[in-house]
Amino acid sequence: MKTKWYGTLFAGLVFGSLALSACGQNEAGHDHTMHGKESEQYEASASLSEMPEFLAKYTDNTQATYALVGQVKEELKMLNCYCGCMDYESAHDSLYRCFIASEEKGEVTWTDHGAQCGICLEELRDTVELKAEGKSIEEIQTFIDDKYAPEGAPASNEVHPG
Repeated sequence: MKTKWYGTLFAGLVFGSLALSACGQNEAGHDHTMHGKESEQYEASASLSEMPEFLAKYTDNTQATYALVGQVKEELKMLNCYCGCMDYESAHDSLYRCFIASEEKGEVTWTDHGAQCGICLEELRDTVELKAEGKSIEEIQTFIDDKYAPEGAPASNEVHPG
């Protein structure tokens, strides 16, 4: 009986830790209210394959995840982000904006918003994995919405019709 209780306690601690760190940065005391366009850092590069220098202060895992953006950029434009950034007055219009502020010929302006947020990074990883499995954009939208959307949030296909 004690073993079962310890297992439940352990599972609760793991879940609680994940929930608290879902939108965390490497720095302790991260304030989610400052996790918006006003607090983002921007940096231009020549292409999606040239990573911004600001990523040097983040983990290898975050850097590797950012390197995946180019593989799924069109899909990211069709997905909602569920970290809360799409609720801001000057909202991100898609998950794509959590990583790329703008893209014009010869220049990509990166944002560190996604690097600050575990939800953005997880949505990106899921998108890459689902695309590699051959899933359609509709299937990817449904998966992301089912996994991350809070109750009552509009679905990705409502915000980004195909």
